[in-house]
Amino acid sequence: MSYIGRGLDAISNVEKLDNITFDGSATYALEKSSAAFTPVGANNLLVSIDGVIQQGNFSVSTTNIVFDWSPTSSNTNNFILHYGTGVLNVPADGSIVAAKMAANSVDSDSYVDGSIDTAHIDALQVTGAKLNTDVISAQTELAVAPADADEFMVSDGGVLKRVDYSLIKGGDNTPAFSAYKETITGIADNTITDVVCDSERFDTDGTYDTSTGRFTPGVIGRYGFYITSRINQAATSTRFQVILGKNGASASAATGYITGEQSGAGSATYPQAHGFAITDCDDVADYFTLRLWQDSGGDATFYTTNFMGFRIII
Repeated sequence: MSYIGRGLDAISNVEKLDNITFDGSATYALEKSSAAFTPVGANNLLVSIDGVIQQGNFSVSTTNIVFDWSPTSSNTNNFILHYGTGVLNVPADGSIVAAKMAANSVDSDSYVDGSIDTAHIDALQVTGAKLNTDVISAQTELAVAPADADEFMVSDGGVLKRVDYSLIKGGDNTPAFSAYKETITGIADNTITDVVCDSERFDTDGTYDTSTGRFTPGVIGRYGFYITSRINQAATSTRFQVILGKNGASASAATGYITGEQSGAGSATYPQAHGFAITDCDDVADYFTLRLWQDSGGDATFYTTNFMGFRIII
């Protein structure tokens, strides 16, 4: 289609500013539609006063025009035109605001390296799939063990999730102890007796009491126990047991406690009984003891009695 004149891309960017009312001053504010206006420079302004185009007799200072003379109230400002840089399809530098841009008009190819800061990345928006396998190049050992409340990031199907350290850490079989007594005398006939192993091989957390013979873990969990002892056999009919006790009660198969039992073979034969039990510590106040029982017909003496226990990591 033909047309007369130049195309739109050749029309200068012209702004018509508000006329000035002179009052005898040399400096006046430049406005467009009553809003302050900052011209590119004095050479971009075309000013007419009393029908005469002004040239070379004024300057600009930010939003003000400064005349070399002082127009009075008798002078009339006919018009002020501002000739901007570029043409209609080439906007001036810094003249386009965000409100004038279409949504999604800037693609990733327009990003400048380092231009996106953390304040503009939503929480949990970077997934594991977006990380290179070697993105973490420096590895630093922890100086101390993390606290249970510390958090680690774990990839769940490419989505990073926070996990408490208490849920992923390993553990050890503590509290644990091993106590013994070489000789225990005066174990009454047909009577369950709590005994005290008053020497320790080890006690990881100080939870075994050599004065009471009680192991009080203080940590709820599942525990394994090993108990063993030998008796100075006095009669061929003697039977004896090593028993695990909990909170002052004897063990029973019904509650999951296990005892070791042995029958004698004759005087001075020193038979030995063993017992192994796995049971739960349900309360921090729970305690466990070693108990002995025999039916030799009188008091008996036991030798090399051992009481051991440890927490089982599940």
